[in-house]
Amino acid sequence: MPARDAFLAVLAALIWGATFPFSALALEETPPLFFTFLRFLAAGVFILTVPKPAMPWRHIVTLGVLLGAGQYGLMFFAMSGGFPAGLASLLIHTQAFFTVIMAVVFFRETPGPRHAIAGAVALAGLLLLASAQSETGTAGGLALILFGALCAAGGNMILKSLGGANPLHVAVWMSAAAAVPLLALSLLLETANPVSATLGAMTWKTAVAVLYSALLATVLVYTIWGRLLVQHSAAIVAPFFLLVPVFGISLSWLFLGETLSRLQAVGCLLIFAGLAAVLWPVRTGRA
Repeated sequence: MPARDAFLAVLAALIWGATFPFSALALEETPPLFFTFLRFLAAGVFILTVPKPAMPWRHIVTLGVLLGAGQYGLMFFAMSGGFPAGLASLLIHTQAFFTVIMAVVFFRETPGPRHAIAGAVALAGLLLLASAQSETGTAGGLALILFGALCAAGGNMILKSLGGANPLHVAVWMSAAAAVPLLALSLLLETANPVSATLGAMTWKTAVAVLYSALLATVLVYTIWGRLLVQHSAAIVAPFFLLVPVFGISLSWLFLGETLSRLQAVGCLLIFAGLAAVLWPVRTGRA
């Protein structure tokens, strides 16, 4: 992967990871599904100025369902049933491994031995981060989170198949498609917080978090991921997804005063080691 693309991938992971502390502040006053609806609505409003991407409507709707309602809806539904939020935010990024597996099945990609070893190292790091969470979740909640990660990987496969479609246009239009089912889920599951009361209680913290999540963590990040998935194999791009919880934990520790245990630190280092192994240049023999 060229240095510029590697930089963009790290930047996207950093932006996405920063949504953790932003969202933590907003969720103090806004239900999670409704906050996610506002995020995708604010990103999708740009369909008024951005042309429809050169792809069928069914792909746009499917992307919205998988990457919006599927990924976030299932995760928040599990959390509403008592599944720990920190553990959920980590396990949802098992999508990186599902993405690689799906790319092998649907795109006939063949990760090399080095990619397999690097993936195993990064997976060990993710499991260490997950084990560092003191709370445990139910089996049903775990199944929902993993299915949400599977939905995200399926969405990544559609992004990878975009071909000539403009990834910016895709990000905006799929956000608009995601807002509809997210609002329906919020109205169905978050009945204790009527929409009018929620909107009335919102402060500048939620407004800033919505704008950040919509403009940067949705439109910009999905534009970058879409472009990278089209141009590179999933085995190279997917490990960057694992940097998201690393940045999220680190930024929460830095700005919100949350604790960073030794186990979490080791897990972060293993993820960085796995990513470095993927990106390390391979020396070729001299002719």
